[in-house]
Amino acid sequence: MTQFSFLKVFGTFFIITTFVVVVATPLLHNQLYHALFKLNLDKNREQAERLATLVSIELERGEDSAKVLSDVQNMLENTLQSSEHFACIIEHENKVIAHPKPSNINKDTTGWTMDNGVEVKTFTQSAGEGVPFGGIQTRNDGSKDINYQIPISTKPWAVSVHTKLDIVDQQATKILLQIGLIVLPCLLLLTVTSALIVTRQKPKKSEAA
Repeated sequence: MTQFSFLKVFGTFFIITTFVVVVATPLLHNQLYHALFKLNLDKNREQAERLATLVSIELERGEDSAKVLSDVQNMLENTLQSSEHFACIIEHENKVIAHPKPSNINKDTTGWTMDNGVEVKTFTQSAGEGVPFGGIQTRNDGSKDINYQIPISTKPWAVSVHTKLDIVDQQATKILLQIGLIVLPCLLLLTVTSALIVTRQKPKKSEAA
């Protein structure tokens, strides 16, 4: 039996490894995407619950609604937020009434939708039904957010926490690249080592008749 050449064995192993990586990469990205989506949605829910509880407590104490709204507006403006992740308060009449960017106050949300994977509601409908609701929010211009809404029990308001949907793909890609920086060199080393082991195996001597 002749020994396999190193290049031939390495090439075969390399092709197999490359095929596995090519097939596994989009599957892993998809799994990371869904896990990160749920993580961001849960984070938005927690933040919406905290702010909604704070507002509800103040209103139940008898504080004037205009003062409560003003206090929330001040808090939103002075809390570190960005266009990628922020909280706001909407009124059921399709209107933003508190927002970290003051120019967005009174913004009309008519036509925006919320999709939780089971049902699709208008943005106003999801806020006005008085029950928590979260999912993918789509604006009229087609831009999408991960959004969670918590209603305020004593007012026709809902706390709405947003995270840009594009961030999830960016996070998944970043993690995948970090995994690749570790896994790919290891796979290459394993491929080289396996090829060396195979090519250095001595052929068996034929047994005497």
